[in-house]
Amino acid sequence: MSQIAMPEGTTPGPTEGKSKKKAHPTPWRDNVEAMLMAVVMALVLKYFVVEAYRIPTGSMQPTLMGNASTGIFDRILVDKWSYQVRDPKRWEVAVFRYPLDRSKNFVKRIVGVGPEQFRIAWGDLWHRQSNDEPWQILRRPENVQEETWLALAKREPSSPLFYGTTADKWQAGRDATLEGDFRMRFGATRASVMDGYWDGYPDNIKDDIPASRRGSNSHPVGDLRIDGMLTVDADVVDVTVELQEGSMRYHFILPGPAAPEGDVARIAVRDTRVMFGDNLPIELDAASEGLRLEAGRSYDFAAHNLDDLLELFVDGERLCSLEIDASASQAAKLYVETSGGRTQFEDLMVYRDIYYTADSALVSETTIPAGNYFMMGDNTLDSSDSRMWQLHHFDRQTKDGGIERIRGNHRTGNGTQSQSDFEADVNPFTSSMGTDDLRPITWFRDEWGELHTFEAGEASDKGLVPEAAPFVPRHMMLGRAISVFWPLKPFDGIWRFKKVD
Repeated sequence: MSQIAMPEGTTPGPTEGKSKKKAHPTPWRDNVEAMLMAVVMALVLKYFVVEAYRIPTGSMQPTLMGNASTGIFDRILVDKWSYQVRDPKRWEVAVFRYPLDRSKNFVKRIVGVGPEQFRIAWGDLWHRQSNDEPWQILRRPENVQEETWLALAKREPSSPLFYGTTADKWQAGRDATLEGDFRMRFGATRASVMDGYWDGYPDNIKDDIPASRRGSNSHPVGDLRIDGMLTVDADVVDVTVELQEGSMRYHFILPGPAAPEGDVARIAVRDTRVMFGDNLPIELDAASEGLRLEAGRSYDFAAHNLDDLLELFVDGERLCSLEIDASASQAAKLYVETSGGRTQFEDLMVYRDIYYTADSALVSETTIPAGNYFMMGDNTLDSSDSRMWQLHHFDRQTKDGGIERIRGNHRTGNGTQSQSDFEADVNPFTSSMGTDDLRPITWFRDEWGELHTFEAGEASDKGLVPEAAPFVPRHMMLGRAISVFWPLKPFDGIWRFKKVD
């Protein structure tokens, strides 16, 4: 016999001999209630929990892709709940209302958090709390740094990557075998590593990216990394990675089986400006366990100069690390050399760090007020971010004789304004194709996204210089990007599915 669950403390009454009132079916009401509930839940999710966004531009590449040349436009999920219960954190990729046009949402990385002083210099980011304190370099957490290392060459094993320093035309891809005393450099020339626009893009779309982008290859980059796998023979004395930065030489030394007794993995530094006495390698740190490479065993290794920190890794373990002084010269090169017998390298890869440009920025040093944020794109060569934002002003006379000031985003075009410039968000935009007497008309979109139209004489921006407006206030921060879920095109080698750090 089946039983009907009843609220605790109630007793079923007598039913024998009594008729039950039959409920009328109301399917339309049930459907309407279900639809209303679905709409309410969707709105709650959209405005308070999670929302999907499409990335239209390349300002965050390669972390987030948005590029017409490749046809790839990432879709991301944005967590809105976190910012309801806590403040945004530095290095998070955030979606926010654009303060100069609040009808638009932007996505950038949080690099400055007020209150603090903030600076862009030598390709790096710096901060301090007051003028009495020294500037401190800002280092990204490891998970964020892994996301932002930019590969400098194709990952295809056969693509030329390293070249011998002698005149025998020797070259190698990601795999190389060095016999005896040998030295190879990264790159076909002795030129410094530069900030190429398409560095870091996936191999299958690199050829679709215009490499002649304005500003590309304009800045030497000092922060470099090499990683791969190596195997040595019994008569190898040592394997050394040399990173050069200006006059500085940073040697990451791994002793081989034939190294002198007592040799350990270490970092050595030399300044080539010193010509007498002190111009010798100085051992500055050493592996705590005295690692020596064993013959026939394969090791994963990595060495980098990152944000004025030298680090040497073997099999995922940090063997040595060393803080160094900032170098005004970022001209950098990378060499690998061996001594003694044969060394085999596999899966070699070279990366550079983001070089944050400041030479064309309107704001490269500022004080961020409390409750405000400084935002930058990972693709610093193609990002309209806090460095560039400006407010434009117009004064218009009101009907009662007063003056109304209208503020909005200042965005310039290519010098010869056209209808396409207007559609591309040049603001303000002025055209002579106006009324019958051909008086100029100006279109101006204000900070609320409202479009104003001025005929000649109705409003003026004379003497009103655009002012820097680099900050995003707390209440305009909408949420943090947590994952990319589209596009997925496995047959085209496009698999844009990942966590966002």
